[in-house]
Amino acid sequence: MLDLRRMMLLSDLADLGSVTAVAERRSITSSAVSQQLRVLEEEAGATLFRRDGRTLGLTRSGQVLAEHVRRVLVAVDEAMSAVAETRDRVSGQVAIATFNMGIPTFAVPLMHRLSASEPDLRIQVQQETSSAAIRLLRQGEVDVALTCHYDFVGHEPPGGLTTVPLLFEPLVLLAPTHSHLRVRKHGLSALADGPWITGPQNSGLGVAVVRAGESAGFTPQVKHRVIGAQNICDLAATEVASAIVPRLSVPEKLEGLIVPGLDLGGRTISAVVRAGRQRDPNIALIMRTLHAIAEDALPERKSGGTLGVAS
Repeated sequence: MLDLRRMMLLSDLADLGSVTAVAERRSITSSAVSQQLRVLEEEAGATLFRRDGRTLGLTRSGQVLAEHVRRVLVAVDEAMSAVAETRDRVSGQVAIATFNMGIPTFAVPLMHRLSASEPDLRIQVQQETSSAAIRLLRQGEVDVALTCHYDFVGHEPPGGLTTVPLLFEPLVLLAPTHSHLRVRKHGLSALADGPWITGPQNSGLGVAVVRAGESAGFTPQVKHRVIGAQNICDLAATEVASAIVPRLSVPEKLEGLIVPGLDLGGRTISAVVRAGRQRDPNIALIMRTLHAIAEDALPERKSGGTLGVAS
């Protein structure tokens, strides 16, 4: 009989890629993880792992078992959801991991709406990158992941999880006000010789700036790199450089810096849950409320791009 806890370690290894990372996730030692995986291998009666120096990878047998483990964990989630449906009220804790702008856009309104109507429901929020939020969701550390995916970046839907698009958020250009007329006449190429502010290299916003510049026939001169769209907006407010940011990150006081009418792509904000948890009353309430918050965001401020329900 295969042990569920050991199978979860196998799933961790498949997702995280190293024994050290599994140990950190489960708050146990690397040697304890290795020992439990060896026992699992004996229980399975097959070679599940291959060693390459200090790296422990999965064999074909290990990959097959890891895929079945994910199905088992979905079944466990479904069982827990079925039990939760027998409760006569919403109660307990729901843990949410979200990217930075997911906090003011969705997490804060969610807590405001439910704190009064559902006093027995506790919401816990932690800030993570979208990829880290998905990883925590897979490991059962959180119940809901709020993620963003840029439409010009490759994306593979995560197996065993259900992704529910909430909102499509366009990217907008923030530029010094003295340059707006030139941009309207000549497009983004009017900013070819000017400085830019964006995120770290290979980040979604970093890619967006490079992509937009190349489409306009130039390579952007990136002078400032910071983490977080709000920080980019704060720097753009000095009007020393241009920036491309998600529409909802622009505070009302900076709307005058937006140059409207440009198609710069955008990103989809989604709520992701484990497939077996959808019937859990707590999760279902969270998802309904997130949808309502997304609907309320639609009649947004008129300048710049237009928000839309993601499809």
